[in-house]
Amino acid sequence: TKEEHATLALEAWKKVVQTQEHFNEICMKVRTLYATVLAAVLSLYGVFLKDASKSGIEIAGFDFDPILAVCVAVFVASTLFYFVDKQWYHRLLLGAVDQGIEIEERWGDVLPEIKLGSKITARSAVDISTSPKTAWFLKFFVDDERFKASNKLHSDAKLEVFYKPIRAVSVLIFLAACAFGGVSYDGQSLAGLLWKSIVTC
Repeated sequence: TKEEHATLALEAWKKVVQTQEHFNEICMKVRTLYATVLAAVLSLYGVFLKDASKSGIEIAGFDFDPILAVCVAVFVASTLFYFVDKQWYHRLLLGAVDQGIEIEERWGDVLPEIKLGSKITARSAVDISTSPKTAWFLKFFVDDERFKASNKLHSDAKLEVFYKPIRAVSVLIFLAACAFGGVSYDGQSLAGLLWKSIVTC
């Protein structure tokens, strides 16, 4: 009967909501672990700076500042955690959300109390159209087409904002460090060596 079908649909919806909670919890744990790894890497660099006996890493006459290793570690960690978060568990979460919304759309008229997923989806987007400078800045990191079209940060765009700026900063610091003392030869930075070669020519 229709009543029995509705009861079964309600049970299926409950299970879908539990699945959403499960994947959402995993995603939050991934982000927490990511923050912990970043803090650990930066702490190790701080410990290294306190040890005055270590001036850097010497390889074939070149002296490398440990900040370069920190930047590489941050970049690699950000890339890996971003992949695990967005391309792995977040996609599973979205699948559970889509299934929940499908049940809600089909049985919402009979069971109006089950429209949780639809309400959350409607509320989750962050509208930053009132802040054009922020929107302009975030477009350097966000590839989500919905953001480009409406300046609204959906869950995919939020993940990009969470991971990509940190990765970009690590690249900028790495390049700056390479040019201005992070890599040196015979006590001279790469920028100094380049300038000397230009003047000599």
